[in-house]
Amino acid sequence: MDSSSLISILSTEHGRLRREQRDIRKRDLSKAIMYGTRKPGYNGRWMFEYDSIIFVSNDKMTREVTAYPSPLAMAPTNTKMRVTHNRTKELLTRKPELCTSHSVLVVDNSGSMTLKDIHLHKTRQVAAYSIAAMDFVAEQLFKETVTNSDVATLIEFDRHARTVFSQESFDWVLYNQLLKRRDSRSYLQRQGLSAQDMVNGDTNYLRALEKADLALREIDHDRCALTLFFLSDGAPTDAMTLGITPDDAKSRIKAKMAEMAGRYGDKLNVSMVGFGASQRDFSVLKAMADAVTSADTGAKAEFFYCDKAASKIESAISSLVTSTTETRTQLLTGGRKQNRTKRTVQLESVQRNARHQWDYYEIKEHYGFDRRARRLLPNTNLPPGSFMGGVEAFDDKHLQELHWAPPKFLAINRDAFGTGAERIAYRCNLAMEKSDDCFALNTMVAKETNLVERPDDNVKFHDNFCETQDLASYLATEFNKKLVGLPWYDADKTPRIVFLPCSILILDDPDWPGRGVLVEKKLNVEKYGWQKYNDNAGGVDGKYRHVPLDIDREFAKLDATDDIIEEGSEEEESDSEEEEDEMEKERNELRASLRGEELNVEPTDYLQAFSHFTYLYTGRQALVCDLQGVFNTDLVPPTFELTDPAIHYRSTVGKKNVFGLTDAGERGMDMFFRTHHCSKLCKLMQLSRNNRKWKAKWRDHEGPERAKAFERKPEVGTQGEQSRGFVHFVRNVFRR
Repeated sequence: MDSSSLISILSTEHGRLRREQRDIRKRDLSKAIMYGTRKPGYNGRWMFEYDSIIFVSNDKMTREVTAYPSPLAMAPTNTKMRVTHNRTKELLTRKPELCTSHSVLVVDNSGSMTLKDIHLHKTRQVAAYSIAAMDFVAEQLFKETVTNSDVATLIEFDRHARTVFSQESFDWVLYNQLLKRRDSRSYLQRQGLSAQDMVNGDTNYLRALEKADLALREIDHDRCALTLFFLSDGAPTDAMTLGITPDDAKSRIKAKMAEMAGRYGDKLNVSMVGFGASQRDFSVLKAMADAVTSADTGAKAEFFYCDKAASKIESAISSLVTSTTETRTQLLTGGRKQNRTKRTVQLESVQRNARHQWDYYEIKEHYGFDRRARRLLPNTNLPPGSFMGGVEAFDDKHLQELHWAPPKFLAINRDAFGTGAERIAYRCNLAMEKSDDCFALNTMVAKETNLVERPDDNVKFHDNFCETQDLASYLATEFNKKLVGLPWYDADKTPRIVFLPCSILILDDPDWPGRGVLVEKKLNVEKYGWQKYNDNAGGVDGKYRHVPLDIDREFAKLDATDDIIEEGSEEEESDSEEEEDEMEKERNELRASLRGEELNVEPTDYLQAFSHFTYLYTGRQALVCDLQGVFNTDLVPPTFELTDPAIHYRSTVGKKNVFGLTDAGERGMDMFFRTHHCSKLCKLMQLSRNNRKWKAKWRDHEGPERAKAFERKPEVGTQGEQSRGFVHFVRNVFRR
């Protein structure tokens, strides 16, 4: 059965149950008796199945005892699907760093869960697993909010805790595994378990939590969201089992939750669900959620009391899924949040001609990033962002010719222009005096930390941002040079890419000694609109895509020396000279056919090709992404003016976050290529093939040495270790 047929069947089943939950009470028992399938039930009762509803009547068939939907059907799976599921599990066991989320479901399986008091479901336990299968698995598969890189573990507990299955990827095989846990025992067996539970106290939370903690630890890396879903229909009986007071047991349970919150921090989302009659005590479940929140580690927790309504479990699961999705996206795109307090700021009014309130600070020092020294050094010129274009420097000679003295002050608007993952941006202007009548040159943007905790060294804090932007700028310049070789190249029309030059101003602020702000040109977002063209987790044009793992590709990488396989390439470098010559011939023919004609290439194709280009041009050691800014069509040629890029860097010595929190290393490179599809532009620039001739040209040069130099960088603004200088990468890396 193909995937489209499977989805069609399961969508119908999913919709049927939803529909029946809405209008089941309107069904007619008489029609069921007349047209349905009859079989004997317990204690002389009769069961009739009609129109996907099971009716239970009294022994005389005159009165309806209860009615509920026919059980959810198992998903039709085949051998290929099961083999793929098992291979995925093997892959994630060998490479747990590929896992993007791990959900641990902890379900009470004590005797009281066999009670038959949940409308539309046979027992509490059947309700729990039916809803988990439908809302936690099927619903997410339909919406494509989970892929095979997301996994789930199931733990059941009563007097003891046991792992039913571990780290199973989200697919229809997992859906069936949950449905198989539905209770199929007879009525008498269930009644016996319920009575046993009342005598023995079979609801031990602590053992279940210990088991869940061990499961979460098995996949615990900085880019994996963690989920704990804990469902019980009553108070814990740990006090009875351990021989301690209920208050002591509650304290131990709360301490365990706080411990887990401390261990996993902002990666963890917790949902505590109380399910059953209102007279049951769910105060411990609520206290467990409160303990996570009170730990103040970034972990999130909620308590849901669902009474006997299955629909309320759906709401609890929906809330948890939303939180987990947000956490996963945050971890993949921005890394873990620092356990620090973010500043609360007021944003500028969006109304046209809104008045600004300016604070004035004397400028004490100016630092610019020196490309050859690869560090911030004192600079006597004006900040490049303060004059038009931001690409030429105004030095003391220029100022004298204009009869100017260097502006002494920086005016910063009190309300923020915008906020980001790590910094706050304010509108600012250079000023000759403390008055908006004395503003000089163009409006800029001033950026500084968004944390309450201030950096010890304000220059060093900005150094990484400046180096990232400078390296991206250099690579953009090299990319623009290669565009000249395109058949349709027009110096006035072919888009170019630039990154804004930035610098650091140290201000005299009595409330913040040594305050430093990064300043750069303010982009005209009002006219051109701000756009995020790609992000650092494979998203394109502002849309994040949670892309499934290519299992065959990932297994191939396990035995390969290169960990990244580009779209359109093979990992083995086995192309013969004849094959490469044939590919070159095809490209030349394509070039010849396009001369004098305009290729159907969108402007944004240049940006996606640029990210691919940076990966190849640096010898597969760096990839520039998170491209954001404006497309300034008034410039000649039209120009993408970009800022705040991310660089994924493959460290040769195992270092992480070399280019800051948004640097996801090899994993980030892999996420880019999982969503990148080479355009005709990529192909003409020879970016989509594993070309040995291409590689030989750059690997004979010092590109890799330049990349390694990032890891032994001298101190900012000091006369420490002398830099090797900026090594220019090889030029003309593709034939024109």
